[in-house]
Amino acid sequence: MNEPLALSPAMHTVLASAVHSLLKDPRLTGRSDLVRLAAVVLLAKAPSGSAVVDMSSRDVGGWLGCSLSHVGHTAVPGLKATGAVLCRPNRTDEGRTEGLRLELLPLREARAAADGRPLAMLTKRELATLLRFCEAVTCPGWSPPGKAETPAGFMAHRRGRGAPTDRLAMVLLSLEARTDGRVRMAPGRVPQGFRRADATVARLLNCAVEAAAMVVDRLVAAGHVELEDTKRPGGGRLRVPAVAAAHARVRQSVALEVSASPVAETEAADQGPCSRCIEAENEAETDAESEAAGMALSGDGWAQESLEDVLLTADTCAFGDQPTERTVNPQVSRGSKNQPDNAVCADLHTAHTPVAALSGFPAGDREVFSGSAVEGQGRRRGRACAGEDSAGADSPRPRAGRTETGADPLRGEKPEKLPGRSTGTGGARLPRAAAVPQDLAEALAPVAHLWTRITRLSTVKWLAKAVRAELVRLSGIVGPEFALRALAARLTRRLDGQGPHAVRQLVGWLLHRGLPQRSGCWSFLCDDGYRLDTGDPCESCACLIDDRRSMRRSIAATVDEQLGTASPRLRLAEVERRLREAHHAKAAADQALRHQRDTQNQAQDQNQHQDLRRAAAQRRRQELAEAEAAHAAMACRECGLPDTAGECPVCAFRKRTDELIGQAVDLVVALRVDSLDLRAVAEMTSRVEQDTRTVIERAHARAQTADSADPGVRAHEVQQLATKLLAQRRHWALQRLAESEPADEAAERAYQVALRRTQRNATPEKRRDAAEKAAVRARHRVAQDLLTDLLTGLSRARANLAVPPERVPWKERLAKLASGDQAQPHALRSVRRRTVA
Repeated sequence: MNEPLALSPAMHTVLASAVHSLLKDPRLTGRSDLVRLAAVVLLAKAPSGSAVVDMSSRDVGGWLGCSLSHVGHTAVPGLKATGAVLCRPNRTDEGRTEGLRLELLPLREARAAADGRPLAMLTKRELATLLRFCEAVTCPGWSPPGKAETPAGFMAHRRGRGAPTDRLAMVLLSLEARTDGRVRMAPGRVPQGFRRADATVARLLNCAVEAAAMVVDRLVAAGHVELEDTKRPGGGRLRVPAVAAAHARVRQSVALEVSASPVAETEAADQGPCSRCIEAENEAETDAESEAAGMALSGDGWAQESLEDVLLTADTCAFGDQPTERTVNPQVSRGSKNQPDNAVCADLHTAHTPVAALSGFPAGDREVFSGSAVEGQGRRRGRACAGEDSAGADSPRPRAGRTETGADPLRGEKPEKLPGRSTGTGGARLPRAAAVPQDLAEALAPVAHLWTRITRLSTVKWLAKAVRAELVRLSGIVGPEFALRALAARLTRRLDGQGPHAVRQLVGWLLHRGLPQRSGCWSFLCDDGYRLDTGDPCESCACLIDDRRSMRRSIAATVDEQLGTASPRLRLAEVERRLREAHHAKAAADQALRHQRDTQNQAQDQNQHQDLRRAAAQRRRQELAEAEAAHAAMACRECGLPDTAGECPVCAFRKRTDELIGQAVDLVVALRVDSLDLRAVAEMTSRVEQDTRTVIERAHARAQTADSADPGVRAHEVQQLATKLLAQRRHWALQRLAESEPADEAAERAYQVALRRTQRNATPEKRRDAAEKAAVRARHRVAQDLLTDLLTGLSRARANLAVPPERVPWKERLAKLASGDQAQPHALRSVRRRTVA
């Protein structure tokens, strides 16, 4: 059944973890609900192979519940400001903008890291399920021609102010809702004057409780959320009716499919008439006739005594309620004469219920207990017979006196081992116990019986990581070969120290009691009073214990000498008091000594750090000076002139001149040739470039001076001429474009708008002057835009014209390098000549 809001438990956990992981990204934390809802929508619409989503601004507004203008002025700039979404226009080959191309960076980074984050674990099926889930909540709905219609979500009507907040709250509440629609409420104390539902929504939206209270009120008023048990402390529970209705429809569909299954009807038709069912029907008819005449007092195999018979035959006791022997058991069926030998009625078994719908086969055919109501045979229990735990005459299974587990269900015996059950789609799967990792088997041997209680694989991996970290630390103390043994001995001691208190939570016990080292003295080898390397008692701990005992004996002797006539109780109290004082005095002295030592070490460390910083700064300055000297000594990459920092002035001027000539050529080609005609672009570029260089050379020949003989001066003069030529051609191009039809239309519109604009104390002449200036500005602005578009189209055409360099296989290149046929650059040859000289 197509119910997007009815998620399975596993899918519910995966999608909720992914959405919350996205919203907890530092780049999205503290952002507006509009931006965070847009990020969730991008996650839902992202393909499985990338994180790029193409959407139009109108679609974004429909998903977020805002206008097209709000998308352009608030949503898109907000997404760009977060740094979590790359937003750029989606243009066609002709340069027309079709929409937005949005890339969700947290999703891309999680997939690139592949470290088990919830975003990285999303599969194509899970992304499709999340998209259908979001469509059911906040989709605007559409019906494209020739395709299936997508209905609008139940929050599609919520638009305008506060709509993104309400939509995001409903998405999160629907993800948190159980199968009955109830949302798990937030624990802890609730601020006075607010409900627990407000605190729950505040926790989901990461906002203040005051704002969350308004969101809850709006959702309740719209009917999207219900508050149950409002009289209970805290103001009631949250319930999402849409989620509850979706799960109810799924359950109803499954029930209809099961009831329409032909299996039960086929089994009922295959069974023949049962003799005991016929007897029960006859008994029911007889009882009906008896009830019409009066109360029935007897029947086949049973008799109901009257109150007078009970009082007359009772023993001499209070009311005959303690008989010593009962000769007649009127409530036990003694069987039927027409019954076959292999179906003799069991002793001490209740009579067949006259109104029961009976099965025509024994219980042994179906692996069920006595009186079990199998499918297709009604819901009432039937009469049990002896030997019914064995297979019937027509059953393909062999007869047996007991079940395959060795227990007799008619005697109430419990089977020693339950028969295996298949875990299909409707059966619950029992959790599987985790095994101890092989590399930690020796270290965790004392707690191996407790390790099997862990059922979650993620917990096993996390706890094993903590154990391995402790083993790494122990390896640095006692060596890798003794680390496993030392940790096993520690866990054994800690378990013995538990005494009668069993370990209930292995994870917490290991992290807080089992794994941490507890040193009783100053030695880093001490652990619980034992040495980690040898396992013997720690001598340092023994020395400390002897010191404390000697202190106690000394204080006790002093007290006995001073208070010899006092009672033993007073002397003991005085000894304890003086021991506490001595202990506190020693602790204070040790603290003062440590403080003094730390102060001295801190001063020494500061001096040492300052020396290190000075030395590092000096080395950095030397490295920079050496790098600058090396850079200044580099030869020119073009002509090989030494000591030019990689580029001499002549080559720099020539390079800049070539760039200016290229820009001047582009201005002419962009105005005269269609950029889609690649052949015409190539021909016009070659011809205009040649003419431009000729014009510059002639202008330089006319304007050269006596200093033009120097190559540097000549290159500089040529660059100045190219700069002037570029400025002239740009001015010419802008004038041509300012006279175009789009510029005329823009100028006319600007003129009319400025002329109609109300100006206080303005004469008609001033208004006309202002309108003419506005028209001129609009004309120049349109000319600039047209020139930019033409140059952009030309650059794309040039990119298509660019021929990729010929790729020479490495085998041929290595052969040329080995033979020495490859020509060396001029700069390298000059450097080698200077080196040899």
